[in-house]
Amino acid sequence: MKNQELIDYLESCGVCRVCQLRYLKARGNEYRDMQQTFKRLDVKVPDSTIVVDEITDEQPLKKQRLSICSICLGLFSEDLQRQVIQGILDSDFAKYDSDGIVLAISMPMTLQLRQLSMWFALQRKFGRSSVADHNAPDVPIKEAVKLILHPIVCAKLGREYDANGLMINIELRHSSEEDVVAKLSELNRAAFPAKNHRRVEISRGLLEKQYQPSRIKGDLFEQYLPIPPPAVMDPLQLQSIELLGPIVCVAGRYRKLSRELSHTPWVLHGQRIMEDSIEEIIVRHVAAYFTETPEKITFMSSGREDVDVRCLGKGRPFVLEIPNARRSSMTRQQALAMEQAVDCTGKVSIHNLQVVPREELTHIKTGEEQKRKYYRALCVLQEPVTLDILQKLQISDSFDIQQKTPIRVLHRRPLHTRPRTIFSVEARVQRENRRLLIIDVVSQAGTYIKELVHGEFGRTTPSISSIIGKPIDIVALDVVGIDLDWPADVNNTEIEVT
Repeated sequence: MKNQELIDYLESCGVCRVCQLRYLKARGNEYRDMQQTFKRLDVKVPDSTIVVDEITDEQPLKKQRLSICSICLGLFSEDLQRQVIQGILDSDFAKYDSDGIVLAISMPMTLQLRQLSMWFALQRKFGRSSVADHNAPDVPIKEAVKLILHPIVCAKLGREYDANGLMINIELRHSSEEDVVAKLSELNRAAFPAKNHRRVEISRGLLEKQYQPSRIKGDLFEQYLPIPPPAVMDPLQLQSIELLGPIVCVAGRYRKLSRELSHTPWVLHGQRIMEDSIEEIIVRHVAAYFTETPEKITFMSSGREDVDVRCLGKGRPFVLEIPNARRSSMTRQQALAMEQAVDCTGKVSIHNLQVVPREELTHIKTGEEQKRKYYRALCVLQEPVTLDILQKLQISDSFDIQQKTPIRVLHRRPLHTRPRTIFSVEARVQRENRRLLIIDVVSQAGTYIKELVHGEFGRTTPSISSIIGKPIDIVALDVVGIDLDWPADVNNTEIEVT
């Protein structure tokens, strides 16, 4: 099968120039100067695809009309391109500042069936030795959309292609779809009888999986749908355009300053326990700039504190994963305003606020249990601290403990015994009250520090209580350091140089 023979046959079947190139397996820039590509492939094509209605003495001169491709139904036509561009501009497109866009085009199933019909037609014309049963003879329409339509739409809108950018969902319809799907249902019952009379749903996925010459005979196909695909009067119609903004990730570090604040909204038996949370405070002062749907934001952090535990020092890394974001960047001045708004609550303080690539979210969870965390606990004994107790709590060598899931969290955590490493312990007496100990602990992430102190009836072994051989309880606890150097330090008070 020579290229010229293939193109001549496709031309006779009403196939457009773009689709002709698809059957020549054209790639990338070869679609930009189609005439040059045909010339390089030694194929001669007419200068125009205009079809002129037949003129007779009895009929007045009719206006020239463009033919509709029997394969793509005008998917690659300039007319549909203009409709799509105008539809995007008439949507909420201007609300999104994303530099990148990606098209997601939903096409009617009749397009897939027309590809298959032409596949059968080419086998009949040129033989199975030239057109295989397994490998489609053309560049798939989905791939051609990326090669052809994406660059055109991006250029018209002044945006770059970005798979993670603003998603433009385009739904196309064709007037023949309902009739074609009905015939396909009949064909499917004949070609693939359902076992146990189970109903099979007709879908695009079913077409991709089941419908190729290796699995269905052309003669059976032709009993329901014509080979080759016939000409049509109506092109594809633009049904709808919906925009879905990119997922933007805003990271920073927070300090928790209150001992009466939950990490996330705390609801028990349908009742709100606390009126606010770290998550809600941060989202409340950051989300409005990026999205109109703050309820869909995902809040993540490197661990969490109990309600009555503060987080001080550099704070705890966190990230907001914001879907359908209208904005994908912010200035330092804008970030500073958000930080100051959160600080004014007096409950939470944030800094290093910045937009980060989504790939960096792995820092939050990867190797979570290998990270070190630093704590300061105010503890109380039943009697004054002795020198012997202080000496026992100056531990510079690491040791392992075994911790059963604390009773206080059994309602939300499975019962396990977890090994944890304590890297160091250092204690000193509180001068105003010699029954009080200030204990600094460096531990593996995931250690329950309260239970490490008092032992919880032997459920944590060894514990500080068992090490000193005396009962000890915890009065207050602070997180003072988290061994995670992320996100990058950003001083939003500095003026940006543009």
